[in-house]
Amino acid sequence: MRRSALPTLVLSALAVTIALAGCSAGGTASSSASPPDYAAEFDAYTLELASCMRDQGVDVEDPTPGNTISLDGSDATNAAYDTCEGIVGLPPVNPDQPSKEEISDELRLRAQCLRDKGFDVPDPAADGSWDLPEDLFDEARACAVQ
Repeated sequence: MRRSALPTLVLSALAVTIALAGCSAGGTASSSASPPDYAAEFDAYTLELASCMRDQGVDVEDPTPGNTISLDGSDATNAAYDTCEGIVGLPPVNPDQPSKEEISDELRLRAQCLRDKGFDVPDPAADGSWDLPEDLFDEARACAVQ
């Protein structure tokens, strides 16, 4: 759902961690929902966001339940997204989503695992971004912390 103009490595590093943790990503946010209510709140949010995006002149389809809207990352789409985020707020918080600290700890452990395997990779930054070459994503996934 987030704009593709966001730093790819940040999203990729977080996606690797979240996917391997078996969690789905939600935003930081507008409300916190109990697990049974989260899915309904998230679906309502994405429908409202899609409607707002159309009101802003961006042609997006309503997402199916459990899915996000697809954005093309263009300047016009990003501007519309920013406007809509101001109108509809941030997505509901997924109660199963790991905390920033948990994600950061996981990424640091994966970086060390990659170094132990002989790859020269930096630690992730404090903001969760990780300058990890794309060709090492599979290796990073293999470094799952049990």
